[in-house]
Amino acid sequence: MIRFRAFGSVSLRGSSGEEISGILAQPKRLALLAYVAATPPGTFHRRDALLGLFWPELDQAHARGALRKALYDLREALGEEVLVGRGEDEVGLNPDAFWCDVPAFEGALAAGNLAGALELYRGDFLQGFFLSQAPEFERWADSEREQLRRRAAEAAGDQAKSEQQAGNAHEAVHWARRALALSPADETALRRLIGLLDRQGDRAAAVREYEAFARRLAQEYE
Repeated sequence: MIRFRAFGSVSLRGSSGEEISGILAQPKRLALLAYVAATPPGTFHRRDALLGLFWPELDQAHARGALRKALYDLREALGEEVLVGRGEDEVGLNPDAFWCDVPAFEGALAAGNLAGALELYRGDFLQGFFLSQAPEFERWADSEREQLRRRAAEAAGDQAKSEQQAGNAHEAVHWARRALALSPADETALRRLIGLLDRQGDRAAAVREYEAFARRLAQEYE
């Protein structure tokens, strides 16, 4: 099973745990893999759609050639059974041979396993990654990054509520802090954390959180 982590520091490892460094060293190959891997298991992508995302500077013939070469390189690195096709025009990943943390995160959220989902969310999607000469891909990546971070922040807030209702004050504060860290300008997340700290009798910590929040707003929004 190939394991690909796109949250935080990107990681790509083979079935024996070895790093597949060849793909990690090739930004366009890595971006193509991330785009295909971030969708639900079993999803197929039309080749024509991939051309405009990754090779907008090339004409149709050269872009198709570049895509064929990129897919060949991915198959060589990952294995023939990992990258699969549906007909001549669609490509996808075999969910029996490839795992990615992004659809696993979405699946855990759908199943109500908020703590499990947040364990997978180790940082922003493709954190620090940039692909030059591919503006459509960058727009997609920015949108995914923002959406996934928002979903993680909401999950952390919901987990804080659940822990509070269960009487687990310490855990509730932990998840409330996580929610605020993921969405540092969210006043609702701040109020939740301050309220929890106040109910624990830690008013000094509540005041520190408020002051830190005020400083962030002053720096970012003047």
